[in-house]
Amino acid sequence: MSCAVSRHGESLCRSIRTVGVLYGLSASLLICALAFGERPTWKVFSNRSGWSVDYPSDWKVGSCRSCKDPTAPEVFVDFFPPMGSDSGSVMIEQLADKPSGMAVDLWLEELKQTANLNPRLKEQRFTVHDLPALSVRYRNPYNGGEEMESVYVVSGTRTFGIQFDGEKPGISLEKFGNYGIFLQMVKSFRVKP
Repeated sequence: MSCAVSRHGESLCRSIRTVGVLYGLSASLLICALAFGERPTWKVFSNRSGWSVDYPSDWKVGSCRSCKDPTAPEVFVDFFPPMGSDSGSVMIEQLADKPSGMAVDLWLEELKQTANLNPRLKEQRFTVHDLPALSVRYRNPYNGGEEMESVYVVSGTRTFGIQFDGEKPGISLEKFGNYGIFLQMVKSFRVKP
């Protein structure tokens, strides 16, 4: 934009620039607020058996009724959203160790069949922080078709299960509001060597 050289033109040009800069800053701040305002803040949960996971800070952490300390080794840990589990909840537990000498692929193959006896709908191999993992979708045929998904992660001989359960029969897990949070939690799962 070119500005007039007269006193009035110079003053007008400065005003236009100021308004333009303020407008640009306001738009940038609004975009940032919209983009970041709806994202939950996250905390890190660490278990004394050496695993940790990021989870939304407004979620509740728990375990079995007789387990007073969810950070204790070898206890399962539940992560519940603030409005109850009808939008899906997450559970993490240390499973049986992989037998020494058994290949990881064979262990995961056995695990998907023995850790959950429900029919399998689909499965996918991937890695979580360079650790071999297998995601398996199950459906309970006796509970109206309730779906659940387990991710099995192997670190050396230690094996962990990360499970998402929607607790509503006949509804695909992708339709639960917290399924995306479950996937983010899986991506953040770490095990100390």
